[in-house]
Amino acid sequence: MVALGAAALLAGCTSSVEGTASPAPTSAAPTSSSAATGTSAAPTGQVTPAPEVGPGTGAEARRIAAVSSLVTTTSPERTESCFPSGPFGSGSSVDGLYFGDGRVGQELDRWGFVAGWGNCAQDAANNGTLILVSEMSDPDSAVAAAETLNGISLELGSGDYEPLELPDLGVTGALSTGGSDSAGAPTETVQVWVPSGRMLAYAYLDAPSGGGADLATRQLTDQLALLQGFQPTPQDQVPSLPTDPLGLAPFALQTPGDNTRFTGSYDLEGYLRLAIDPVAERQLLSANGFAGSFYRTSYDEEAGLDYAVSLYTFPTSEQTNAVYNGFAQLEATAFGGTGFDLPAIPEAPCFAFDNGGGSFYQRCYVGYGSYLASIDVLGLDAADDYTQMNALLPQQRDLIDG
Repeated sequence: MVALGAAALLAGCTSSVEGTASPAPTSAAPTSSSAATGTSAAPTGQVTPAPEVGPGTGAEARRIAAVSSLVTTTSPERTESCFPSGPFGSGSSVDGLYFGDGRVGQELDRWGFVAGWGNCAQDAANNGTLILVSEMSDPDSAVAAAETLNGISLELGSGDYEPLELPDLGVTGALSTGGSDSAGAPTETVQVWVPSGRMLAYAYLDAPSGGGADLATRQLTDQLALLQGFQPTPQDQVPSLPTDPLGLAPFALQTPGDNTRFTGSYDLEGYLRLAIDPVAERQLLSANGFAGSFYRTSYDEEAGLDYAVSLYTFPTSEQTNAVYNGFAQLEATAFGGTGFDLPAIPEAPCFAFDNGGGSFYQRCYVGYGSYLASIDVLGLDAADDYTQMNALLPQQRDLIDG
C-alpha cells in the first residue's frame, strides 16, 4: 500500500539515507538561486559531531519517521503524495532537495545534523504541505539553527518573504503573499523552523490567503506534540542501532537493481508515513496485530524499472488473511486499481495502475502463515506486460512459505 509512481525512487541512487522523492510534483518546494552566504558564525559551544552516515543513520531516520506529522491530520484534503519526502542523512542532502543554494545545508551540518525525515502531501489544486523533522546535536544547537534558518527563509525564493510572527510557536517565520493555486484561488506561503529539544521541525505550506499563520501553527503544534515523547539516540549509539530487529529482510525478495534509500524495517507509525491512506491502513493493520514490516525498493537502470517489496508480519495466519483481503479490497475500491489475473499465480490479488505519460505499474499480493507480501513493478510500457511480475511473485511466495 506504499504510495509509489514511475521514477519515484531517484533512479540509480543507492545511498541508504540521503533523501528521496515521492511521485507527484508540488508547489511546496522552496528554491533559491542565491549564493551560499549569510550563514551564522561557527558555534561557540560544544556541538557533538554526527556519526558517519551508515545503516544506523537509516535506522534513526526511520525512528524519526514514526514521529513526523502526517499532513492529513491537519489538512484532510491533502491526500496526494508530493516531492520531496523520505529519509535524510546529512544537511547537504536536505538542501539539495528542499532549497538548493547551500546555506540551509551548511547550517544543519554546522549544528550537528544526525538524521531526518520529510513528509509531503497536497490537494487536488496543488496546495502542498511539506514537513521536515531533523535531529540535531543538542537542544541549544537546535535553537541556534532555528534562529538562523528562519532568517535565511526570508531570503529564499524570489525574495518576497516578510516576517511572520507565530506567538503560539515562539518563533518568527516567513510569509509570502500573492500566489494562486492551480484552480486560480489566491494563496500565500509560509516557511518556519521550530526547535523542540534536540529536534528541529520545519514546515513549508500553501494556504488560502490570510490562513497561512493558522495552518502553520496547527501543523507544527501537531508535530511538536508528536516529538514530546521521542528520545533521540545518543550520537555514539547511532551506528549500532538494529536495522532489521524482527529479522524480516531475508523474507523480502531482492528485486533487480540496486536498493534505494527507502529500504529498511518500519514499525506501524513509520510505515504509515509511506502509506497511501494512513487512516484506513492504520485501522486495518492495528486491528490485526501488525508486528512490523520490511520495505525494499530497487531500481534496475538497464531495464528502466523500479521495484518495491512490502513485507508485513502478523501473529497468526488468520490475521494475515484478514489484511490480505483488506488490502485487496482497498486496491480495487479506494485506490482505483484495475484487477487482473497473473498467469503465474492466477489466484493472487493483482492490480494495474495508469501512472500517466504512457507508464504503468502493477501490484500483486501473496501471503503465507504470518507473512504477507506485495510486489510492485513500476515504469511498464503496458498494463498487461506480466513478464517481470510472473517471475518475481512466485519467488516471493517461495520465500515466505518456507
